[in-house]
Amino acid sequence: MPEINSSIIVFFDADALIAGSASREGASFILLHLSELGLIHGFTCQKVVEECHKNLLIKLPDAQPAFEKILTTALTITENPSKQEIMNYEKMADEKDLPILIAALKTNAQFLVTFNIKDFFPDPSLGLEVLKPGDLLKRIRTRLRELAN
Repeated sequence: MPEINSSIIVFFDADALIAGSASREGASFILLHLSELGLIHGFTCQKVVEECHKNLLIKLPDAQPAFEKILTTALTITENPSKQEIMNYEKMADEKDLPILIAALKTNAQFLVTFNIKDFFPDPSLGLEVLKPGDLLKRIRTRLRELAN
């Protein structure tokens, strides 16, 4: 289990970004706000951004302005992994999610936040843990309480 320290690197999947864009409540929004404040380092990749744009346009067009703000204030956007990189990590995620897993690994993220945790199964030796946004937020709160005592 990765240790939570002052340099938490979090990779956001599309569903977590959409949730954080659509609501000013909930763990996704709070994590993105922590990233905006510089308390964690938030990353995503171009593939995720494209997926968000597509889904927001169809399902939640009113959330588009919030999403655009998140892109400019809370996240570093990385390039998509190459086909060769994808081949090196087969069987660690569902095929459609493999580029997201690899992009997260390339950022040295300790955590990949998504609501679809069943789609990702990275080798534990890689140091990447896949969590729902609420579960990561609980872990951060626990660690902050420990530090305060």
